[in-house]
Amino acid sequence: MAEKAIPFVRMSGISKQFPGVMALENVDFSLRAGEVHVLLVKTALANRR
Repeated sequence: MAEKAIPFVRMSGISKQFPGVMALENVDFSLRAGEVHVLLVKTALANRR
């Protein structure tokens, strides 16, 4: 099995809170060469037309 490359972007302990909602709590994220990550979010504002 191939060894994993050393991450060139690494974040740890990420937390985000909104009034009444804990959106992220102590999240770790790393990105290595050649990887692609996508974050898709549907917001309440997208529903207002």
